[in-house]
Amino acid sequence: MSGHHKRILFFLLTFGVFTFISLNWHSHRPKFNFQSEIWGDRAGYHVFLPAALEYRFDPDRFQEGVDRRTGNGFLLDSIPGKVVTKYTCGEALLRAPFYLVGMLFRNKDDPGGAGFTTADHAMVDVAAAFYCTLGLWLLYGVLCQRYQARAAGWSLLAILMGTNLLFYTVGDSGMTHVYSFFLFALWTHRIDRTVPVGPTNSSALTLGAIAGLIFLLRPTNIVFLPMPFIFLGIPKETIRGFLLRLIQPLRLALLLGGGLLVWLPQLAYWDYAFGSPIVWSYGSEGFSNLLTPQLVPFWFAPYNGLFTYAPLLLVILVASLFLAKAPGMRVATWGTFIVVSYICSAWFAWTFGCSFGSRNFVEYSALFVVPLAAMLRSDHKYRMIVRGLVLMSCLCTTKLTLSSSNCWFGSTWDWTMYWDLLAGPLKI
Repeated sequence: MSGHHKRILFFLLTFGVFTFISLNWHSHRPKFNFQSEIWGDRAGYHVFLPAALEYRFDPDRFQEGVDRRTGNGFLLDSIPGKVVTKYTCGEALLRAPFYLVGMLFRNKDDPGGAGFTTADHAMVDVAAAFYCTLGLWLLYGVLCQRYQARAAGWSLLAILMGTNLLFYTVGDSGMTHVYSFFLFALWTHRIDRTVPVGPTNSSALTLGAIAGLIFLLRPTNIVFLPMPFIFLGIPKETIRGFLLRLIQPLRLALLLGGGLLVWLPQLAYWDYAFGSPIVWSYGSEGFSNLLTPQLVPFWFAPYNGLFTYAPLLLVILVASLFLAKAPGMRVATWGTFIVVSYICSAWFAWTFGCSFGSRNFVEYSALFVVPLAAMLRSDHKYRMIVRGLVLMSCLCTTKLTLSSSNCWFGSTWDWTMYWDLLAGPLKI
């Protein structure tokens, strides 16, 4: 069997394992409650698909009360004649092919109604499994350009098991994070392949579309776009030459056009729902803690703390100071961590509601895997200690992943509940 066929087989096996775990996970949980794939925020992201493909954005065509039965992630009666959701359509665009496939497997007598049947819920799981697998596959290609295949593979496995990426792939598959992870991986892969050879017209259009989708899914993720240039150790002269060629009139027009193209459905929706193509759909929600960011609980609280659920990130941060040979990688690792932490902890609800750890960091595992790979292959005298800490972190996070629900029901510093999750029985 050729190497190409082996990679395809491994992709299919990984996709199959993720799909099986996710479907099994949700088979033990009832539909139309806070643990189901289409509920609350997840329903707000999902509703674009049935609204566009089933109901022509007419709220009267929906099954009565479906917005309330799915946790009010969208509303059918807040604005007369409008299907209203504050969320953006980026996830729906990526999930559209899977939604169409799911339509073929529906039971016409399913009481959920078109768009909310058991098959529709299941296809949310399948889509998340696919995009996580594809993201890991793309990152493997990037890492193998710099490190041994073994280091690349172990690093990706550690990032999967040692962060909340696994949870948002198989447990909370309806959220946007695994899709942002895929887009981050795709952007990193394209930067890795495009910058050394210089931009073309087609690559400018592609980069614009990817960047537009990243911004569409989560606008704060725009801070990610320049990071791969540093994490990948691309020389400054190469970056400068690439950017000078990219901003030539035609390529710049294609770059911006690609971004605008993926935003057109969202601008059209906002104009339909709110009467303007550009709005702040989150109302009074915003960054009210800009002057008082809740960094300590954001990092350490048992209620959705970053390091509490993903101690691997703390290992990467500390070890990067000693094992990362390139100064730029240390700066990029710590800079990304600080900037994203500040933005997230400045949000009016720093816990971000029902969550497994600080879910905003899921997609950034596509970056942190790079310094992790550098550390795992390092011949530094502390390498065995670091590898042991990585293993322990992965075991801790995996146990929490398999023991947690989507929501935390204790107080911010309820360590008793946290230890019960860590030492208690599995819930999968």
